[in-house]
Amino acid sequence: MVFIMVTSKYPNHKIDEVTKLFTEKKVPELADFVKLINIFFPADFNTRSYALYEAPNDKLYDAMISISTRYDGYRNIEGFKYKIEPLATVQEVLPMIGLGKK
Repeated sequence: MVFIMVTSKYPNHKIDEVTKLFTEKKVPELADFVKLINIFFPADFNTRSYALYEAPNDKLYDAMISISTRYDGYRNIEGFKYKIEPLATVQEVLPMIGLGKK
Protein backbone atom coordinates (compact mmCIF):
# COMPACT_ATOMS: atom_id res chain seq x y z
CA MET A 1 0.00 0.00 0.00
CA VAL A 2 1.02 3.59 -0.61
CA PHE A 3 0.22 6.50 1.69
CA ILE A 4 -0.72 9.95 0.41
CA MET A 5 -0.85 13.05 2.58
CA VAL A 6 -2.79 16.20 1.75
CA THR A 7 -2.02 19.43 3.57
CA SER A 8 -4.83 21.97 3.31
CA LYS A 9 -4.67 25.64 4.24
CA TYR A 10 -7.38 28.26 4.18
CA PRO A 11 -8.09 31.68 5.68
CA ASN A 12 -9.52 31.67 9.19
CA HIS A 13 -12.69 33.46 8.07
CA LYS A 14 -13.39 30.62 5.56
CA ILE A 15 -13.65 27.80 8.13
CA ASP A 16 -17.46 27.74 7.92
CA GLU A 17 -17.38 27.36 4.12
CA VAL A 18 -14.83 24.53 4.25
CA THR A 19 -16.75 22.75 7.01
CA LYS A 20 -20.07 23.08 5.18
CA LEU A 21 -18.74 21.55 1.96
CA PHE A 22 -17.14 18.71 3.91
CA THR A 23 -20.08 17.87 6.19
CA GLU A 24 -22.71 18.21 3.47
CA LYS A 25 -20.65 16.01 1.15
CA LYS A 26 -20.67 18.60 -1.63
CA VAL A 27 -17.23 17.59 -2.89
CA PRO A 28 -16.62 14.58 -5.15
CA GLU A 29 -16.32 11.18 -3.49
CA LEU A 30 -13.04 9.29 -3.51
CA ALA A 31 -12.50 6.32 -5.77
CA ASP A 32 -13.47 3.07 -4.06
CA PHE A 33 -9.83 1.91 -3.83
CA VAL A 34 -8.73 5.05 -1.91
CA LYS A 35 -9.15 4.83 1.86
CA LEU A 36 -9.17 7.88 4.12
CA ILE A 37 -7.11 6.90 7.17
CA ASN A 38 -7.75 10.07 9.18
CA ILE A 39 -7.80 13.86 9.11
CA PHE A 40 -5.56 15.65 11.59
CA PHE A 41 -5.58 19.22 12.88
CA PRO A 42 -2.67 20.82 14.74
CA ALA A 43 -3.12 21.52 18.42
CA ASP A 44 -3.02 25.27 17.78
CA PHE A 45 -6.28 24.91 15.83
CA ASN A 46 -4.86 26.93 12.99
CA THR A 47 -6.67 26.83 9.67
CA ARG A 48 -4.84 23.88 8.20
CA SER A 49 -5.36 20.17 8.19
CA TYR A 50 -3.54 17.01 7.23
CA ALA A 51 -5.42 14.15 5.63
CA LEU A 52 -3.83 10.73 5.27
CA TYR A 53 -5.02 8.35 2.56
CA GLU A 54 -4.03 4.81 1.58
CA ALA A 55 -4.22 3.13 -1.82
CA PRO A 56 -2.74 0.10 -3.59
CA ASN A 57 0.78 0.70 -4.93
CA ASP A 58 -0.28 0.02 -8.51
CA LYS A 59 -3.04 2.64 -8.25
CA LEU A 60 -0.92 5.58 -7.03
CA TYR A 61 -1.54 7.71 -10.12
CA ASP A 62 -5.28 7.03 -10.13
CA ALA A 63 -5.46 7.67 -6.38
CA MET A 64 -3.74 11.03 -6.77
CA ILE A 65 -6.21 11.98 -9.53
CA SER A 66 -9.16 10.95 -7.34
CA ILE A 67 -7.86 12.90 -4.34
CA SER A 68 -7.08 15.96 -6.52
CA THR A 69 -10.60 15.86 -7.95
CA ARG A 70 -12.04 15.79 -4.43
CA TYR A 71 -9.96 18.75 -3.27
CA ASP A 72 -10.78 20.64 -6.45
CA GLY A 73 -14.31 20.77 -5.01
CA TYR A 74 -13.03 23.45 -2.62
CA ARG A 75 -11.58 25.63 -5.39
CA ASN A 76 -14.28 28.31 -5.11
CA ILE A 77 -13.30 29.08 -1.52
CA GLU A 78 -11.04 32.11 -1.72
CA GLY A 79 -7.59 31.33 -0.34
CA PHE A 80 -8.06 27.55 -0.10
CA LYS A 81 -4.83 25.74 -1.02
CA TYR A 82 -3.73 22.16 -0.82
CA LYS A 83 -0.63 20.08 -1.44
CA ILE A 84 -0.61 16.35 -2.22
CA GLU A 85 2.43 14.24 -1.29
CA PRO A 86 2.98 10.51 -1.68
CA LEU A 87 4.81 9.21 1.39
CA ALA A 88 7.31 6.43 1.98
CA THR A 89 7.75 4.43 5.16
CA VAL A 90 11.07 4.21 7.00
CA GLN A 91 11.46 0.64 5.71
CA GLU A 92 11.06 1.90 2.14
CA VAL A 93 13.46 4.82 2.54
CA LEU A 94 16.38 3.03 4.23
CA PRO A 95 17.44 1.09 1.10
CA MET A 96 17.34 4.34 -0.88
CA ILE A 97 20.06 5.77 1.35
CA GLY A 98 22.07 2.54 1.56
CA LEU A 99 21.01 1.48 5.04
CA GLY A 100 18.65 -1.40 4.39
CA LYS A 101 17.77 -4.36 2.20
CA LYS A 102 16.94 -3.72 -1.43
